[in-house]
Amino acid sequence: MRIAMVHGYFLSGTGSNLLVQNLCREFCKMGHQVYLFCQENNADQFDFIEKAYDFDLNNTQSTLTCQKETLYTGKCILLRPNLNGFLPVFVYDQYYGYRVKEYIDCTKDEIENYIEVNKNALNDGLKTYQPDLIISNHTIMQPVYVARSDYNRLHCIHVMIMHGSCLNFAVKKSEMLQSYAKETIKDVQKFVFVSNYSKDEFCSYFYQEKNYIDEKSIVIPGGVDLDKFQLLDENSNKNEIINDLLKSLKNHANLFSSTSFESKNNVQTDTIRKLSGIDFEDEEVVIYYGKYLWTKGLHLLIAAAPLIIERCPKVRFLFVGFGTSLGYFEAMIEALDNGNKDEFIEFITNPNRSGYELDQSTSRYFNSLIKRLEDPSYSEDYFNTAKNNIKKAIVIVGYLGHEHLNALIACSELVVAPSIFPEAFGLVGIEALASGTIPVQTNHSGFSEVVNAYRSEFLEQLSNLNLSDLRLDENLVENLALNISTLLNYYRILNPEQRQNIRKRARQICIDGFSWEIIAKQYLEIKNALNYVGDQPG
Repeated sequence: MRIAMVHGYFLSGTGSNLLVQNLCREFCKMGHQVYLFCQENNADQFDFIEKAYDFDLNNTQSTLTCQKETLYTGKCILLRPNLNGFLPVFVYDQYYGYRVKEYIDCTKDEIENYIEVNKNALNDGLKTYQPDLIISNHTIMQPVYVARSDYNRLHCIHVMIMHGSCLNFAVKKSEMLQSYAKETIKDVQKFVFVSNYSKDEFCSYFYQEKNYIDEKSIVIPGGVDLDKFQLLDENSNKNEIINDLLKSLKNHANLFSSTSFESKNNVQTDTIRKLSGIDFEDEEVVIYYGKYLWTKGLHLLIAAAPLIIERCPKVRFLFVGFGTSLGYFEAMIEALDNGNKDEFIEFITNPNRSGYELDQSTSRYFNSLIKRLEDPSYSEDYFNTAKNNIKKAIVIVGYLGHEHLNALIACSELVVAPSIFPEAFGLVGIEALASGTIPVQTNHSGFSEVVNAYRSEFLEQLSNLNLSDLRLDENLVENLALNISTLLNYYRILNPEQRQNIRKRARQICIDGFSWEIIAKQYLEIKNALNYVGDQPG
């Protein structure tokens, strides 16, 4: 089969980027031909990409920029539209070589020009490669320029994957963007949602089109690369694994993808130095990885850290990622490390008054902790634990690709995903499970479907531990601290055979339902199931 994958961004860093990368790789493994439209400029770093082309300023002619042998029967050709340096995004971040602007701040002319240049590049690719199936990502603007392209002349199927950031950070906030989304809805022949929550949220928002969307919808979750995420065994030495990782980092000249705007060499050296200071055998490492955004709830974990340290003195927190809220998180840590109660309380109750642009409503998740801190004895214990200690306990590094991150996940005791904003799917959760760890996740939106999967498997253990449900309420910080410290204490008393049993059972959840082979086959079945003559765009 010939498959066009239309994705306007990169191939690493965010959940949608990783989904696209892994689907394309799996399609190639299965022998299909893939034509990938995206902005990735490090094609040589991806094992499934055979050739890469850059378009000219008019997006009507392309030039070969990369060619190499690949291991897979199917081949992927990457086609990079020329955006003239302008990249609209759902959540702001800096991208090297681009003028970045959030969709909600874009003018109509900027958006129309963005659609037009991408459509031109897509039409050139469609004419050359004539795919049988087009998969577009997000509700805007990739499926919009697919809808406006010449794809209908080829009689191929248009399938759209809905990712949560598009709806919540853009479409819901702009009538203009809603009109583009409705243009998409009229064209798409099949909507793919990564969770039932994502589908229900989308249908609820576009309630007038609900029946139409529902009839053309299917839920296919995200997947996990089971070859990349591996278990430790009873005899594994974590420090030896980390030392091999550090050697790899030293030899990896192009460690960071195009999503990183920092100096590669400086960040690489700093990451190696910081990771070298962690004893993964003796210390109990709790890892967060992802974007440094307030929506991901990292400030809740920082506030919970003193409570966890009181109960688990050997805990070490490792943060891996990139993003615009890092300054806020570092300021919180600094206030705690200085024992500055007033400043810390100000940060968690009035982040905007502290000079950081965050949603003020998130302060409610700290309410129970703030009330407790009014007790002089409790407050003294909390800040004494934090003072001159938190900065040592929390290690912050920059972005790492999964080829390096997988070793850190396997060698950590816990993976934490404390997101406080609706998530389409819990990708971090299934990656943790594939690595043999029960993740600590907030229980809401698409996260809940992953939480339910491991709760069912580990019902007896989790019930006996009396863990708290991590709902989005005023007790969230304290419940987060309780669950992390309880699980760390539980793992500590297990013998190697018992601990390995948990790892294997966690991974089996992914083998049974979340491998990329299983996921990719479900996408291909869409094409086989649809009869184009009887199911044309509405």
